[in-house]
Amino acid sequence: MRTYLSRRAPLSAVLLFGTVAALPAQDFPVGVTDLSFSNPTGSGSASIACRVHYPADSAGRDVPVRARAGGWPAAVFLHGFAALGSFYGSLGDRLAAAGYVAVMGNTAQFDAAGLARDGAALYPALLAANGAASGPFAGALDPARIALLGHSMGGGAVGNVLAANPGYACGMGLAPVTPASGNAARIDVPFGIVVGAGDSTTPWRSYAEPFYDGLGDAPELKFLHLLDGSATHTNSVGLFLFSATDRAVFDRSFALARGFLDRFLGADPMALEPVIGSSARQAPFFQELRYDLRLPQVFAATALRVGTTSRLSVAARPGRAAILAAARSVDPIPTPIGILLLEPATMFLAFDGVASSEQRFDADLAVPADPSLVGVSLPLQALGATAAEPVRLGNRVTLEIR
Repeated sequence: MRTYLSRRAPLSAVLLFGTVAALPAQDFPVGVTDLSFSNPTGSGSASIACRVHYPADSAGRDVPVRARAGGWPAAVFLHGFAALGSFYGSLGDRLAAAGYVAVMGNTAQFDAAGLARDGAALYPALLAANGAASGPFAGALDPARIALLGHSMGGGAVGNVLAANPGYACGMGLAPVTPASGNAARIDVPFGIVVGAGDSTTPWRSYAEPFYDGLGDAPELKFLHLLDGSATHTNSVGLFLFSATDRAVFDRSFALARGFLDRFLGADPMALEPVIGSSARQAPFFQELRYDLRLPQVFAATALRVGTTSRLSVAARPGRAAILAAARSVDPIPTPIGILLLEPATMFLAFDGVASSEQRFDADLAVPADPSLVGVSLPLQALGATAAEPVRLGNRVTLEIR
């Protein structure tokens, strides 16, 4: 399906998700520091040692955090058995360059339960550091946008932490072990799993698959992305990158992690394309993708540009799917089919179709070669089927024509 955009369409410039702006499309210089966060919970290490990678104005050790209005999103990382967060420097650097404060825990090296306690404590510890009158991260973080990631033992610990979530916005397991019995079903934030078929340490059929199946009723999005036999227990998280293949696997694994974080901690309307879009199945090292949603998700494959065509997608259960558009976004309006986030008076049906067996409906939007369209913004909202309802309103994105 294809439609064309004209200047007469009821469009206006708005920000996605209210005041949350997308991170700039650039790599930031990376600062690195070692510090300990005071544990305010009384459970776990009294002082939680971490290596922190963060966006800076210039790369180096102990350089100041780059200033950003509203603070930076953060990713807390829990290491694998016998490892420490400082071993994962490649991952920390990549996260920081992408615009995240990466807090890599350096405690509980051989203790899964202790790692989970420290992972739970790091959320209030970061809030305290952010709210302090002074310190390297005072006022530098956005408390509403903190994710929890983990590898191997740390991936299972992520599940145990999120079962009684202290406030993390989303979670991700990289080649994870399974959490304690029943804990996966209690996770109620977006959750992703990335694992390789070449992982002989935590074989995905024994660990990642039961973890994913145990998530039960899908949060806003859950997914399991299986890379092929080139992806091992270590190269998928940037450990022991001895070969060009190792580095390419890490590149792909990080692209999945970044897309997930950019969607649920940021405001990138194209973030889900490399994670669950059609290009995800065509990417290097792809083997299998599973996902489910509580809310249909609309996203774009590429930016809208004058004189080009961009593919829009709605991820939803097989069945009717649509993309709604309007002149403006509005505060949430309850309806019988979910929360409306578009202005009712100017709302119209931009696309209507059927989600396929791959749980996706695609449509092409052609933008005329009209320079006057540059800067025009188009708020969109998803509509589609879920496991519980045949029709439900989903997320909202805003696309700006370039």
